[in-house]
Amino acid sequence: MALINRFEDPEVERRYVESERIARIPASRALLWIGLLTFVTYLTLNPMYFPREGVIQYNIAAGVFMGVLGSFLLVIRTRFYIEKPWIDLVLFVALTVAMGMLIEALAAQAAITGISRFGMAIVNMGILVVFASIGFVANTRLYLLWAVTILLLYIGFLIQADRALISKVYTFTNFSTFFVFATFVNWDIDRRARKTFAANMALDAEKRRSEELLYNVLPEHVAARIKSGETVADSFSNVSVIFVDVVGFSTLAKTMPASELVAQLNRFFLLADEVAERHGIEKVKTIGDAYLAVSGGTASTASDALAAIAFGRELIAALEEITTAEGVDVKLRVGIHTGPVVGGVIGSSRLAYDYWGDTMNIASRIEGTAHHNGIAVSAATYHQTRDAVDYAPPETLTLKGIGETEVYRVKM
Repeated sequence: MALINRFEDPEVERRYVESERIARIPASRALLWIGLLTFVTYLTLNPMYFPREGVIQYNIAAGVFMGVLGSFLLVIRTRFYIEKPWIDLVLFVALTVAMGMLIEALAAQAAITGISRFGMAIVNMGILVVFASIGFVANTRLYLLWAVTILLLYIGFLIQADRALISKVYTFTNFSTFFVFATFVNWDIDRRARKTFAANMALDAEKRRSEELLYNVLPEHVAARIKSGETVADSFSNVSVIFVDVVGFSTLAKTMPASELVAQLNRFFLLADEVAERHGIEKVKTIGDAYLAVSGGTASTASDALAAIAFGRELIAALEEITTAEGVDVKLRVGIHTGPVVGGVIGSSRLAYDYWGDTMNIASRIEGTAHHNGIAVSAATYHQTRDAVDYAPPETLTLKGIGETEVYRVKM
């Protein structure tokens, strides 16, 4: 264990000090109020026993002490207290001077209290050291500087005192017990607080990593709904669903090592992700060697069928350029259908925002009718884009599970 704990990173140390001082403000206020109320009690009792001169002397010293405590009650409410921990040292230097005045005032009443100046010094300085061990917040170094100075001053006081050696030894032993106990309390409070702060930092970092992973598979607003316990279910009236299939990949799989095969597939999906992001298309998922995306869904920045066609065109052109350069016989088929879908998240593991409905099924079937490196769309998509896209004449095809369907092919 380090004698004086400290974070290596200065920025982390600053954040710790500020957070601990903020967290301890209620306790520090309570400590100051305890000190003030203690003096109020003495100020009430002293006139009953002390002579007038003694009461005046004590009240002056107590007034100084209470003034320091009161001023600190005001300072503790400010940002200055949080950012400038050296203010603790100023406080306790002032309290040390005030305590010296109190000791002298009480020593003058030794005949009444039965406690000598020698005894008053050990009791009151011991109380002050314990008080300081709690009052120095996230500030062990300055506490030790102050406490060691007090210890040296007390040793000087003992040396000049007119007492027997054995009395000085026992008195020093008693005071050093206060000193050691108070120092341990200050050090241990700081040590525990640092461990808690470090643990909270680790938890925050883990939380951020978990959220990054969650946001990688779910839109941020969807993730927030799930975290709040909401059932995520949405209806969309006009979504363009895009199915992209890699043609020739199964043949390639028979001749290519598994690691290279996966690398090629990953390369295609990364390319698709980049093109989708440029066109505001929302990637939904990959299914084997197929890529499913939508325009107009919950995380889409594009909301029309034109973006879906632009995505398909650029993706085909980009992959064609790569395969031509590398001599790989891989092509794409793209199918698009526009219509209503339902979106949401189901299950409790491997969460993903998915879409369901006939629109998804029709888009999948239309993709199967597309030519290699071609785009086929439904009549619904055609009618939304015919003014901006050049199409071949429609074909009426029988799609499995759907029946006769008009299919339009985009002229590439």
